[in-house]
Amino acid sequence: MTRRWSLITTIAVLTVALAFVVVQLVRGEGAGGSGEEKGGAAAASPKATAEGLQGVGWWPLHRSGTAKAGEHDAVAGSGTEWTDGPGGGALRLDGSSGSADTGTRIDTRKNDYSFAARVKLDAEDMSGFHTALSQDGEKFSTFYLQYAGPDENFAFSFPGARTVAEQAEQPQAGRWYHLTGTYGQKDHRMKIYVDGRLAGSRQATGRVKPTGSVVVGRGKFGGKAVDHWKGDVADVHVYDRELTADEVKSLSAHEPD
Repeated sequence: MTRRWSLITTIAVLTVALAFVVVQLVRGEGAGGSGEEKGGAAAASPKATAEGLQGVGWWPLHRSGTAKAGEHDAVAGSGTEWTDGPGGGALRLDGSSGSADTGTRIDTRKNDYSFAARVKLDAEDMSGFHTALSQDGEKFSTFYLQYAGPDENFAFSFPGARTVAEQAEQPQAGRWYHLTGTYGQKDHRMKIYVDGRLAGSRQATGRVKPTGSVVVGRGKFGGKAVDHWKGDVADVHVYDRELTADEVKSLSAHEPD
């Protein structure tokens, strides 16, 4: 009888232990499944892929205004011509009238955003302001990605606020640079990156309502076209989100496929 109860007890203990193991395995599998789902989602996130770095608009400007991302091609006006560039071509602007309209608008007052371009300055004019990218408002640009002659460096600007690339060396004429400007609405922080590295940052609020398109090669001030770029521009991107530092570094190193 004692042996029988001992056997029954042993079986009961083993049954409980087995049940505990099964429960732990199920829990672990469930947790692992959730982790894999999250990991899979993160891996497939547009922000982490080359496709995500194309942006809502991408204009290589490799001897044409054709868009590789977005609904509109860029339309180049007078004062422009196609030339050689770092990836096969670029748009050359004459510094007095040349510009190109992308036909694309982003909400710079309510949403995070970023923009980027490869730029080269002409040695003939390294004074004054020269704007590579901007977006039209009624009388002023909502932003300016530019060379600021008074500061002798690149800058990301709003009307009334300018973030200078103080952590970057003074630009040289005839050399290609990769510029990126980002803005986050939560902390109102504007940042400028030069060749993939953070070069300047400050808090500011852009209050100009966008009424027109992102434009290559000039800004707008007092209702007039100003600060024309004299030199070359290529690989223009526009994003409706704030790029991370790693994404900026990746984009600076190479264009998306």
